[in-house]
Amino acid sequence: MNFRKILLIFLFTILTSINFAQEKTEFNCGNEFEIIETEIKSQETVSYKIVSSKKLYSKESFEFSEGIIIISDLNNNLNLEEIMKTVATIGVKNQLSEIIAFKSCKAVEIYYKISEPTLEQKNYLEKNLIGELKIDINKSLNKKERKRNKKKRDFIEKIGNESCAILANSKIENLSSEKLSNVVISKTSENVEKMMKVYDLSFEEGSILFMKDLTYYIIDNCKLVKEYIKTEEK
Repeated sequence: MNFRKILLIFLFTILTSINFAQEKTEFNCGNEFEIIETEIKSQETVSYKIVSSKKLYSKESFEFSEGIIIISDLNNNLNLEEIMKTVATIGVKNQLSEIIAFKSCKAVEIYYKISEPTLEQKNYLEKNLIGELKIDINKSLNKKERKRNKKKRDFIEKIGNESCAILANSKIENLSSEKLSNVVISKTSENVEKMMKVYDLSFEEGSILFMKDLTYYIIDNCKLVKEYIKTEEK
């Protein structure tokens, strides 16, 4: 199977599942909660559920995700530092670099689905919002891994921005998965030597992984592609 066919399949999978976060709000709060140790004396474990997480890079490379979580049994007597430490513990384990944490499913429903909440709903949401947190996942890695990840991130962002600039010359109605794949494949071909140094993999493995990472980046950061995806969802 050639690279073009692989990428087209990959793009189709990504584009058809882009509404993942919204779909994952339909869940049963009574099931599938995980237990994690907090290292906090007053509450040694908590039960949590990841409602949604959005990949910013592929898992094989290095995954930094934005996530919505529920912690169902958080001790109300914990101070702010202990709460944030608990949320951070969940984030590091699940490689979530940006987290919004709630106490209940109802709060998540309001957050996601109600564009103009009532005063009562706003009060409920405020009461059940645990907090928002950003985590530098790289701090949990060794120096070599951090250096490697920075090289990849810088490389992906550079080529991603160049790719977006190329796509920006197209009108949204003329954009397609085929056109996006052509740009990604073209930019990969232009940067083979650099890609192999940054990824430190064989040509085939590195190319496929880089195309995945580049596609994730473009989908998340290129305005035209975001607008195209919204158009396709209607």
